[in-house]
Amino acid sequence: MTDSILPSGEILELIKGQARLETKLDQFFSAQMTMKTEIDGVKTDIGAVKADLAEIKSQRSAAIAYFSAITTAAGVAWILVGEKVKKIFGI
Repeated sequence: MTDSILPSGEILELIKGQARLETKLDQFFSAQMTMKTEIDGVKTDIGAVKADLAEIKSQRSAAIAYFSAITTAAGVAWILVGEKVKKIFGI
């Protein structure tokens, strides 16, 4: 026998070790795929939240504009009829 030939017990241990490594690699890649799927889901959720936030900001701007218009109209109305209202109520 030459020195380059391994005894059958050592070959068996190498094969077992390789099988364990393959199993761990498979588990690692599976975990990676699971994490990628979860991250993609989180990205989708973040996109939805950003869209909702943009809509809320738009609605807030519209509400502020509406309130501003009502306030301005009330001011103009008071200028036009304020004196008459004061006389009616005796103020």
